[in-house]
Amino acid sequence: MNGTIGLTEARERLTEILERVLEGEQVVVTRYGSPVAAIVPAPSDVDDSDRPVGLAAFAGAAASRRALYATVVEVVALRSVSRDREPPEIA
Repeated sequence: MNGTIGLTEARERLTEILERVLEGEQVVVTRYGSPVAAIVPAPSDVDDSDRPVGLAAFAGAAASRRALYATVVEVVALRSVSRDREPPEIA
């Protein structure tokens, strides 16, 4: 399947296309005959060591959701304040 495929056909056959890409093939998707995207295998040498983890990763993922992002900012701010107080006793 190395080559091109129209957008409508690509939508109908996406699972099949992705399976073939996983095997190393490359596919160019066209719209009205013009190339708009290339589906290629992801690089296997991606370095995950610099990816954010924990709260930083959550904040980054939530950045596109304004209300959620505001809540995360508030939680982060409250965490710094909570360090100034003694933790409550658990009965």
